[in-house]
Amino acid sequence: MFKSFVVVSVLAAPALCQTAVSLLVDFAGYQSSGTLNLRSTLKSVAEKKGEFYFGSTYDTYDADASFNQNVFSTFFNHVVAENGCKWDATEPSRGTSDLTECLAVQSYATTNGATFRGHNTFWHSQTPTWLPGSITASDLVTNVIPQHVQQEIQGMGASVTSWDVVNEIVGDGVSNGMTALQCVQNKKDWPTQTADGSNTALVTDLSFVHAAFTTALQYAGPNTRLAINDYNTGGSDAKTACVLAVLADINANAAIPYNRLAVGFQSHISPTTFVSKAALTATFAKLAALGATAMITELDIALPSGTTAYERLQAAIWGDYLDACLYSSSCVEFINWDTRDDLSWLGTSEAGTLFDSNGNPKVAAFEVQARLQRFLSGAPMLCATALGTSSCMASGPTTTSAGSTPTTTPTTTTTIPTTTTVAPPPPTTTTAPTGATAAHWGQCGGIGWTGPTVCASPFTCQVSNAYYSQCL
Repeated sequence: MFKSFVVVSVLAAPALCQTAVSLLVDFAGYQSSGTLNLRSTLKSVAEKKGEFYFGSTYDTYDADASFNQNVFSTFFNHVVAENGCKWDATEPSRGTSDLTECLAVQSYATTNGATFRGHNTFWHSQTPTWLPGSITASDLVTNVIPQHVQQEIQGMGASVTSWDVVNEIVGDGVSNGMTALQCVQNKKDWPTQTADGSNTALVTDLSFVHAAFTTALQYAGPNTRLAINDYNTGGSDAKTACVLAVLADINANAAIPYNRLAVGFQSHISPTTFVSKAALTATFAKLAALGATAMITELDIALPSGTTAYERLQAAIWGDYLDACLYSSSCVEFINWDTRDDLSWLGTSEAGTLFDSNGNPKVAAFEVQARLQRFLSGAPMLCATALGTSSCMASGPTTTSAGSTPTTTPTTTTTIPTTTTVAPPPPTTTTAPTGATAAHWGQCGGIGWTGPTVCASPFTCQVSNAYYSQCL
């Protein structure tokens, strides 16, 4: 993630600034103040899911060593270098590998009993001064990229849980039905162009992507997942469809098995630019069906103001994203981008992290703990709290007595300054040929959908949003 990155497109969210939200931490039985220690809870979650990592970013030059030491030994159990493993830091001159900072972050993780993931081996931004230069397409694909990927991945060892092999390669102006190559060319950045925005073609196919992934597979550990990582993704939208198309191309043309592939959904969002819980769940299910992995890789939620009301909405959205991951068999890594507000690339005023500028846990941090505990209890996934109290009311933990009713306390409702939104029209369909059915995971409805609306038994057509229904 680049420090000056700006979210430029709005993701589909069926509801925006609601007047009130209901949270698990409103109920007796869930902690809502004091200090937090998630380590034992996260260990239990990993045992229940088979694998689960919950982390944040770190660079050795980050301020407040005492806070970082505490938060990475008690709250997070997974670390990713925010900048220390990018190309400008790891190959300052061609052919010269310098993993000093990347290795230092990995060592920091190990010292604190945490695991480590790699970010990233290829990105058009934060490149060393010798790139893009006048390097030819052939030299780039045959030599430059394979050498860099090998040096970095081999040098960091087999214990890295996952690598963002390519980062932000899909365009923002894509449309449904594009091929994988069209999706990448739409980005109009190096290396499909000689330089970002140059409009002069360089690599005219996806060979640079294939080169990165085939090299990564050769030198990564046997359990390391290899990811395509991108922003404004996760929903039922053209950019997410493009990311999945690129994933399929990598599987087919670079011979990378799906069980080694992953998609990182960056998730730099806000109360008006987030993906609905239903849409995230559907996207994660598509990856599960392929045998690939889903990861939330860079979550932060920028607020228009640091009011209690907006912090509660932030907690509701954070909880929904975490739930979607916890209850999906495909999602095993959940990365929160930056540890606290004053260290965030967003700036202190947008209050986008789980901890305030003094290092105190915000309501979202307590809600994270509550969602983890609810998952461990075996309770079903909570309704979509980001939709507001008119659509979703959280429920407290149940007592242990047989036949007893849930223990609850009154839900706190706080008014949020609202932006009036018009609900989308109901999904419309066109009758498909008689007898046609949609398979498991297939689309079965939505605005403009002309295919089958009946699912093959025993699946039923479930609405994700106005534009997409799926056989589940």
